[in-house]
Amino acid sequence: MAQGRVKWFNVEKGYGFIEHPGNPDVFVHYSAIQSGGFRKLNEGDEVEFEVEAGQGSKGPQAKNVNVTNAAPAPVAARGGSRW
Repeated sequence: MAQGRVKWFNVEKGYGFIEHPGNPDVFVHYSAIQSGGFRKLNEGDEVEFEVEAGQGSKGPQAKNVNVTNAAPAPVAARGGSRW
């Protein structure tokens, strides 16, 4: 399994990219995320995944993506003080 870090993930569109050290960034679609409930990734999450060739001229795609170390939530999402 390859390892990397989530570069960005758009929850509304359901896709993003994983930084894969020494290799091109890897496209990830929400359907490749192995978790129950709402499938999403956060910027900075450390993940394990398999890499498959993209279709046609598209770059590599991730499949069987598992979060191994979740990134800390942004301060605003932690319910910090409003003042």
